[in-house]
Amino acid sequence: MTALFRDACTATSARAAGFSGHDVIPKYAYAQQAAQAIGATGMDDRTRRDTASLNDIAARLLPLLQVDSSLSTMEFRDAIWCLWEAKPSLAENPHALSRIIEEIGRSDKRKLYRTLATVYLIQFRADRPGLDLVSSALQRGSHRWGAPFAVYQRDYALYDPVLGPRKIAALALQQNMSPSDAMRSLGFSALDAQSGFTEAITRNLLIELGSGAEPDHMKRLDMVRSYALDSRNELVFKGLDLEIAEALMKPFLGKSPEKAIKDIFLNFIVSIFKDPRTYPGRWERFPQIKALVVSWLTEQSLRQFLDIVGLTVNDPSDAEMWRYRRAFWEAAYRKGIIQGAWVVFADDGARFARSRFGKNVDFGTFNGAGSKQIQRTHAVLLLEVGQGVVADWSHNGKVNIWSDASERSAPKLYQKSYSSDDVTISKDDTDTSRYLVKTHSSPKTYSWQRVVADRIYRMTNTRLQPSDYK
Repeated sequence: MTALFRDACTATSARAAGFSGHDVIPKYAYAQQAAQAIGATGMDDRTRRDTASLNDIAARLLPLLQVDSSLSTMEFRDAIWCLWEAKPSLAENPHALSRIIEEIGRSDKRKLYRTLATVYLIQFRADRPGLDLVSSALQRGSHRWGAPFAVYQRDYALYDPVLGPRKIAALALQQNMSPSDAMRSLGFSALDAQSGFTEAITRNLLIELGSGAEPDHMKRLDMVRSYALDSRNELVFKGLDLEIAEALMKPFLGKSPEKAIKDIFLNFIVSIFKDPRTYPGRWERFPQIKALVVSWLTEQSLRQFLDIVGLTVNDPSDAEMWRYRRAFWEAAYRKGIIQGAWVVFADDGARFARSRFGKNVDFGTFNGAGSKQIQRTHAVLLLEVGQGVVADWSHNGKVNIWSDASERSAPKLYQKSYSSDDVTISKDDTDTSRYLVKTHSSPKTYSWQRVVADRIYRMTNTRLQPSDYK
């Protein structure tokens, strides 16, 4: 934060002479002129940026503030920098905070007020102790010290901890700017893109997007990406998980988009929070969004299996068989029978899946172990159905059903690695109360489909009718 924010706090005094709130202020000329006019240039704030130094200063000043000892203007300025991000935090001591605010209110030194305005924006957080007192002092002082502070307060309620971030967020939405660009447009060129006030603006922007401020899904995605990620595609603010998730997914609640949009949004949100089926912890703060994403991922896993294996089916008879297989499992999904889905791919399928569905798509892979030899195009679709598990092999493989998922030999969904034995019942075609192993025979007469549908009915009490999959 070069020169931190002192010259930025004065960057738009020229606005009072004719700029409107939507003008983009030149980055340097006006800011430098305004800073020079009130003596804000040439300050060395390295000590105030160093946490260890702040801690030492706070430890020295707190006892003096508590007993009302006389302090110099420089010591009061140092005390302002120690309000929140020093240990001890001076704002947590009511008497020390009152003493600092009283001094700012009666002092004829403009620099004390300017320092408070700087620290307020850099260290802003709505739950800061004493923030309401600091906010009130800044709002009173803005009238006393005039431009640019009075203009900021009048036009944007800058020193109101609720209205300020909300108004700047509205400006950013109106002008299609990032939070930091919105602040720069007002002349705050030295405000760090990760400052507390910028985070508060970002939170408000994300909330607005989650509430439908941008109806175009792809535009909304681009806006969330620009607000939430830095140039390295890492989160700018670690504490905005809920707001990011809702900005991305809340507009879809009750309104399912086309599959291509789903895949794009899934690829992005999984890149941030990981797959909720394999990394559930980070999703606990937003269960409704998690449920929506899991439902999309379940449908996507089904499409992974059907689409990717379909790409590797070259024999005409196999292609015909695959058409019936797709119709059956898609009907089961539409009927609400499939509660969870996961695909295990060999090499070719894994490569095709990432190419088609995005690099962040999640699935299992074969580890080469097991009694069945795995070919590069093999894949297995694992389904959670009622209390049981289905493992449907691709190509000329069989459908395997464990009626009870707690069976020791039953495969677990959402693992990263599987042997061929993990997803196979070691029996020939069989039909018992515990297991079903069925070849995909006579698909045109719906032979295997009726057998599997009957087993599904016994597991779920939901009847998959021939008319559903014909």
